[in-house]
Parts: sequence; C-alpha cells; structure tokens
Amino acid sequence: MNLTLLTVHSTIVLLASASLTLAQNINQGAVDTLTKDVATVVFANINQPKAHDIYQQLLSCGEGCDAQTIIRTVGGWDAVGMKMQELSELKNTAPFIAMSPEEANAAIRKQLAQFYAKYKADKNYGKPLNPAIQAKILAKIDAILPPAAAPEPSSTAVESSAPLKTVTDDESGIRPEALQISQLERRAREAEQKQLWMMIAGAVIGLLVGAGAVYLLFYRAALNNAKALLNENNRLQNALETAKRAKPGPIENVNSVRVDYRQKAGAYDAIVAELGTDNPLQTIRQLKQQTTKITTQPAPIVRSGESLVEPSPPPKSALVQVQAPPVQVQTPVAPPAPARSEVFYFPPPDTTGSFDSQQKSTTLSPESAYRFSINAEQGDRANPSVASFRFEAEPGRLARFLTYRNYMIEPACESENSYTTTHTRITMRRDGVAVLENGIWRVKTKALIRYE
Repeated sequence: MNLTLLTVHSTIVLLASASLTLAQNINQGAVDTLTKDVATVVFANINQPKAHDIYQQLLSCGEGCDAQTIIRTVGGWDAVGMKMQELSELKNTAPFIAMSPEEANAAIRKQLAQFYAKYKADKNYGKPLNPAIQAKILAKIDAILPPAAAPEPSSTAVESSAPLKTVTDDESGIRPEALQISQLERRAREAEQKQLWMMIAGAVIGLLVGAGAVYLLFYRAALNNAKALLNENNRLQNALETAKRAKPGPIENVNSVRVDYRQKAGAYDAIVAELGTDNPLQTIRQLKQQTTKITTQPAPIVRSGESLVEPSPPPKSALVQVQAPPVQVQTPVAPPAPARSEVFYFPPPDTTGSFDSQQKSTTLSPESAYRFSINAEQGDRANPSVASFRFEAEPGRLARFLTYRNYMIEPACESENSYTTTHTRITMRRDGVAVLENGIWRVKTKALIRYE
C-alpha cells in the first residue's frame, strides 16, 4: 500500500515538473519570436549589405530562433543587437518564466509597448513598428500564449480600457529587483561602449593633430628655404647690377663693334660707287700702272762769273722711247650695290605671337628680348617679309623674362626641357622664323631654346 502511494506521488511530481518546464519553454519561445519579428521588420527597411544578409537569415530561420546570435555572427550592427537584447531581457527573469500563458502574454505586450515608446523617435524603429505591424506580431504571440478571456464590455470606454487594466494588474508578476538588475546591466554596457567610442575618437583626434603639426613644421621649413633663395637671388641681382655700372658689359662692346662694322661697310660702298666697278682692288692697280713716274731734274748751279746755260731739250725720239704705252681701260658697268644684312630688335610679342612695330629698335635696349635678322648671304633680302629671330636679352633682365616666361618667352619659343627655379639662363637651339604681314611681324615658326 505504501509502495503504491509512493509511486503515485512520484508520478504527480514528475508531471508537475514537466508541465513547469514546458511552460518555461513556451514563455521564452514567445519572447524569442517577438525579438525575431521586431528585428526582421527593422532590418527590412535598412539598405545595406550586412543588414540585408541579417534580414535573409532571419527569414530563413525557424520560429523562435535567437535573433541576437544572427546579428552578432554577421556583425556590423551591434547597436541593433543591443536593443534586441534589451527587448528580450524579459525571458531571463525568473518571475516571467514561472508565469502562466495568460500572464506571460500580458507581460510581452507591456514589454513591446515600452520598447516602442522609448524608440519610436528613431526612424529605424518608429516607422517599421507601426500599429499594423505590432498587431501582426501580437497575433503570433496570442497564438503561442493564449491571452486571458476578457469580460463582456458594457460600453466602448470599458472595452478600450480592459487590456490596459489587465496589463496593469499583471505588473506585479515581475519583481522590481530583477528589472532593476537588468537596467543596471544595460547601463553598464552602455557606459563601456561609450568609453570605447571616446577612446577611439580621442585616438583619431590625436592622429589628426599630430599630422597637422608635422605638416606645419614642413610648411615652415619650406617657407624659410624659399625666403632664403629669394634673398640670395636678390643679392646676386644687386651684385650684377653693381658690376655692370662699374665696368661696361659685353653688350656695350658688341654694340661698338657693330657700329665699327657699319662704318667700314659704308666706306666700302662709297669706294665702289666712286670707281664704278665691283672689283675696286683691280681698278686701283690699273690706275697705279698708268701713273707716269715723274723724275725731277736738279736745278743748275750758277757760280760767280759764269753765265747760266739753259739745258737743251732731249730729242723727240728719246721722249717717245721713254713714254709708256697707253693702257686701254674698259669702263665697266656699275653693278647695283650689294645688299647688307639688316638687324633689329623687338620686345616680347603678345600672346598671339605678334610684335609691335612701334617698339622696333636698331640697338639692344633693356626692353628688347628678340633679335631679328634679314641675312643678305642667304637671300633673305630678296624677300624682306621673312626674317629669322632668336631670344637675346640683357643679362640683368633675364630673371624678369624667366619669371614671366608664359607671356614673354613661350609665345615665340618652345623649350627642350621644363623650367625649374634652378635655371638661370637660356641657350638657343634653333632660330625661329617670322613673316611681315600688314606691317606687323608675326611668328611663323617658334625658336627652340633650352633652360640651363
């Protein structure tokens, strides 16, 4: 008899334990379903690759799967995972696990209402969790945990207030200590996450400040080097100007040589015009041969007491024998005077390669930059509208031309190499060609130069 009673008692205990375990699994599974459905509607509205991956996994997993595990596995959305953990804190409390289905249903409804009230201002939660979506989610919860049967309402006001009253009455089912512990844990996690972000932000700001300081140091060093180079350039330019004032430069010597050549050329042209021949040397030799050598006889000496005796003239035959035969000289036809080379100078042209005719000069001036020449030996005088030119400027003005090379050099010259601040002079590689059009000299072929 006693054995029979003991067996019945054990059976009753096992059945009660099984019923309690089943109720616990049902309550926790309902919370997992709530968390999964909320996470699904949230990630459905986020257009991002990892969010789309999480959304697909939530759709493919079964009912009651752990949404937080999927979010942590994919990564990149820990903020949403934290909020889903906050929503599912209810299932980890002992009072909730021990609740009946009706009480657990009411507690889940309250948890969803509090979550929506807290985060509805966030567009990622407020818009997806609209009343229609919440109704669908709660319908699934009602299918898992049937709610308590509501009494027949006497009016519309009573009907609308009945669910609120049920939820309010069931608040006593969850212990305040458990909720307070969950809130403290959440706050601790938020504080740790905030501290981590502050450390990251501090590191980034430190890197930016350090990079800015290094850049400032390099900039100041480069600025000091540039100032030193400018001062050295000004010093050298002043020294060059002083040396030019103290001693005539090579340009003045070149001008004096050119003036001497022009004077000699003018004297030669006058001799050719006077003799009327293109070979003045041969004509001068012929004139020398025609000149009669006149020998002057000495005057007779008269002594005292003697009479002056006139010398008798020599016979004509002797004179005839002495006279030189006449030389027949052909008078050549005077050829035209040979053409001379013409040299003149121009300042830099405009951007179209045209030189101002009013600034043309026959000598090198401080503003001159290009030397034009019409060479007679090459036959350019037959076509005076074509001239060759080259870059030629005073050494003291070369620095200015290099500084403004885009306007003073490049319209008429092209270079073999690129210009740098270390270049101080220009070397000619090939003369350019200019043509005279409507009284204006224009660049036809640019000169070739090299910066050195």
